[in-house]
Amino acid sequence: MADVHYGVVRKDGAWIIIGASLHFGSYNSRWSAERAARRLAKNSAGLPVQLHVQDETGELRPPSRLGPED
Repeated sequence: MADVHYGVVRKDGAWIIIGASLHFGSYNSRWSAERAARRLAKNSAGLPVQLHVQDETGELRPPSRLGPED
């Protein structure tokens, strides 16, 4: 089973969620965007999710593996 990949990144002064054919949201904080991405993971039809989060310096942290229960 393939993992779904979501990213939380900063773009044009806002935090957004990206993924395959996915680009949405405009959050004031990374925390808010990450929380929304975790809610998406809960609704991923049982597929495991790799969550990639950009830190405040622009670096991507190692991904977190999430399941529907996270």
